[in-house]
Amino acid sequence: MTFSKIILAIIFAVLSIGLSACTENQKESAKEVGSEAEEIATQAKEKSLNMYDKTKNGASELANKATVMASELKDKAINTYDVTAEKATVMASDIKDKASDKYDATAEKASDVMYATKKKASELKTDASTKIKETCIATKEKLGQDPIDC
Repeated sequence: MTFSKIILAIIFAVLSIGLSACTENQKESAKEVGSEAEEIATQAKEKSLNMYDKTKNGASELANKATVMASELKDKAINTYDVTAEKATVMASDIKDKASDKYDATAEKASDVMYATKKKASELKTDASTKIKETCIATKEKLGQDPIDC
């Protein structure tokens, strides 16, 4: 806009210098040229203002669209985070439940093994005791002693 004002000022300066040295016909012709120059300058100024407004509106629209896009991206990111967090919580809960089930099953099997081992040990103890008693009786009989102490 400053450039337009400078051009307009130069045109007026040239016209005023030219008007002082001209004849009446030349002065009228110079006035017409000056009027045309003013009209062209006015049109240029209006076009410049028009282009400025269009550019300003376009930039504003772009800024609004960018804001909307950023907001949408933010919402999508939050939604994705929430869904992922929920899935992770469900997975962690499932893993915990499965681990607890496996622990319980393992503990139960260990208990069963311990019971079976104790039972078998008791049976073996009883069998061994019986065998020792039988051996004692047989030995005492061969030696001619009384097997009551066995």
